[in-house]
Amino acid sequence: MDSMLRSRTATRLPLDRPARSLTRRGRALGVALALGALLVSGATMTLAAPAVAAAGDVKCPSTDCALIAPAAGSPVAIAPDNAGAVYLAYSGGDLLKLDLATGALTTVTTGLGNLRGVAVADGNAYITAFDGTLQQVTLATGSRRTLAAGLPSLFGVTRVGTTTYVTDGNGEIVAVPDGGTPRVVATGLGFSYGIAFDKAGLAYTADMMTGRILQTNVATGTARVLASQTYEPTSISVGPDGLVYFMVANEVKRVNPTTGVQAHVTNIVGVNSFSFSLAASGDAYTTGSGGGDGLWRINGLTSR
Repeated sequence: MDSMLRSRTATRLPLDRPARSLTRRGRALGVALALGALLVSGATMTLAAPAVAAAGDVKCPSTDCALIAPAAGSPVAIAPDNAGAVYLAYSGGDLLKLDLATGALTTVTTGLGNLRGVAVADGNAYITAFDGTLQQVTLATGSRRTLAAGLPSLFGVTRVGTTTYVTDGNGEIVAVPDGGTPRVVATGLGFSYGIAFDKAGLAYTADMMTGRILQTNVATGTARVLASQTYEPTSISVGPDGLVYFMVANEVKRVNPTTGVQAHVTNIVGVNSFSFSLAASGDAYTTGSGGGDGLWRINGLTSR
């Protein structure tokens, strides 16, 4: 598994691209409607207001947290390629590229549907949509092809070797091998907006409904609870240190997947952030809602 190429991704609430950014109230309503369509219970989420910085917190803006793309609006998903660019997916169906060296924001392609997740690997983007479609976009040309369609609503996505893994609205992990048929490899995982893998090939998801951080063996479908939260966890990621990172409200936490020991990393304040996307460098990327629109970089998150 060490030689497999894995993408580090994180997904966000269904917000919109720069020219069509919604109000904070409208975004919260959109979240409630999306979850209501998936869950008969009609459970909703709320976005907390930015907190006051304390010692050890990451304050935005500061030397630890910089606004690097004010025009980026509020993408639903962020995927650094670990080679000088960050790709942004929007619920309106657009995929944009941010060049980290120049700050240039360009359009890769449009019309991809009601997007929810993005992962980047091998010169391609892998895009999930609310209508149950998984698409592959060639980043150099913007051309696309459909890898799977007719699935339940799709959210988290990541790439391992020649297989794309996605999470769906039924609490499942679905494996989509290149040229193969999609198959469910794990069930009963709740509602996870993201998915990440470690070098051993174990999958990690964050159930926003029950607060569970889950580790799943996709070969057997067996899952175990690494940690439990009292609020909706997001941003499930595996850091360069092998630890599992996630976010609860504005707090970033990590858990050792071997021992289950959980630790506080930091609080992100000054930006009304819902989630982050972790790069191989240990930096993280996030967007805010309300007055915090745009793409922010948090320097050295995993080293804190």
